[in-house]
Amino acid sequence: MKRLITASATAAIISVTSFGAAFAAEAEMNMVVDAVTRLLVELRIPSSEVDNLTIDQARRIVQIADSKEMGDAARSQVLAIINE
Repeated sequence: MKRLITASATAAIISVTSFGAAFAAEAEMNMVVDAVTRLLVELRIPSSEVDNLTIDQARRIVQIADSKEMGDAARSQVLAIINE
């Protein structure tokens, strides 16, 4: 009986931990999508393009945003990434 309780408790902890990790990953992804969406709007690029980006493309676009160079060169770079 004691083993059954311990196994059940362990399973519950693993389940909660997995749920917490999944929730954290989803929250982080939402933050990335929000950042990319704001950048696209700022660069006058349709924000609907966010739905079609890969994680790598989103990462590279965020790097462009972090460079703080938001002129025509940044717009061209982002459009090139989107059109890959």
